[in-house]
Amino acid sequence: MKIPKKNHISYLAGAGLISMTLAAGPASAIDLRSWDKKINNVAKRFIVLSNLNGEAVLDKETQVVWEKTPDNTSGSWFSARNKCVKKEVGGKAGWRLPSIQELASLVDSIENDPAIKSGHPFQNVNSDPYWSGTKASVSGASENAWTLDFGTSGAATFSTSGAITLKSTSDTQLTWCVRSPLASQGE
Repeated sequence: MKIPKKNHISYLAGAGLISMTLAAGPASAIDLRSWDKKINNVAKRFIVLSNLNGEAVLDKETQVVWEKTPDNTSGSWFSARNKCVKKEVGGKAGWRLPSIQELASLVDSIENDPAIKSGHPFQNVNSDPYWSGTKASVSGASENAWTLDFGTSGAATFSTSGAITLKSTSDTQLTWCVRSPLASQGE
């Protein structure tokens, strides 16, 4: 799908005429057909992207691109977020922390350490908690963000969503960056 170089709209609003150009160049549509399907075959769900030097993996179920090898050094939420923003994987910039829902989409509650479907193409996934970009407010507490633990032990209960816990943004957790069409993390 191509959007024309100039798509100009004018309309009357209040006391004045509003005029704007909607797009400056071509855009392509994102194929969302797989979002309502569960892909059980790991080889069909996860595709190592050769055009990113094999350093990234497309999850065809969610259309999210993950680093093939997450960064297993601990840091605060702010340092993790900054690390993703500055990161280049396979020569591509534009990385961010995943939402808590995106992290949870990788969990297979049958698997242990890490709790990701057997045969996945990721390397060096740690069973400790990873930061999400999803922040939460708790009355009387400092800033917090959700984490997901890919192991089965720890203070949180393990469920089909993984061990999801709320941590202070000053705590230290692991970082795993993603790319996708998501424009905002609700911060």
